[in-house]
Amino acid sequence: MNKKQESVFWEIIDIFYKEGLLPYIMIIGSWAEYIYSYYFKSNFTPNLRTRDLDFLYRNVRRPQNKINITPKLIQNGFVYQEDPLTGVGKFHKENVLEIEFLTRSIGKGENTTKIPSIGITAESLRAVNLLADYPLELDCRDYIVTVPEPAAYILQKLYINDKRKQEKQRKDIRAIRELLKHIKASTNDNVKLKTIFDELHKNHQTVIIEAANKNFIDLL
Repeated sequence: MNKKQESVFWEIIDIFYKEGLLPYIMIIGSWAEYIYSYYFKSNFTPNLRTRDLDFLYRNVRRPQNKINITPKLIQNGFVYQEDPLTGVGKFHKENVLEIEFLTRSIGKGENTTKIPSIGITAESLRAVNLLADYPLELDCRDYIVTVPEPAAYILQKLYINDKRKQEKQRKDIRAIRELLKHIKASTNDNVKLKTIFDELHKNHQTVIIEAANKNFIDLL
């Protein structure tokens, strides 16, 4: 992450705040780690090296009113593009950041969902359901932003690790190791780690433990 990316990130958050979108989205992916630097009291420093900024739209039924995100982002120098095959919409600003919305997938398969309030088609993934189930609201720079609980974040990364490309697998494992140090340094977060793990389906637990063991991670 460089200063330009950080500046554009907060520009996006400010637009979402002013347009009333911020309560309905969760920051996921590597940029959630940036927000964790506001959460941990043990000097956590994220190793952030991505232009991809992913927002999980937590409930596509809310709000019922329209939110004019597309024109506001375009007014601020963002370019909107849609995938010609899937219709999935993304925003990017120069070569600084690329914004994508994601939604939960409840049924079989992974597809796309049109988000009525913002009029944008998003990719729907079952892999994000674990993140959505454990939201953490934080006060950062006078904004209330939502990220997954750090414990849920690392468990989800372990769960999907084998499905990632090798380069991203290694990057995620480094992030997991760093976050885990700070989680275990906090009694509250360490309890949450064990609680969330215990609440997962047995099949999920098995995959997570196998990924942890494979990478010599002392998880629990």
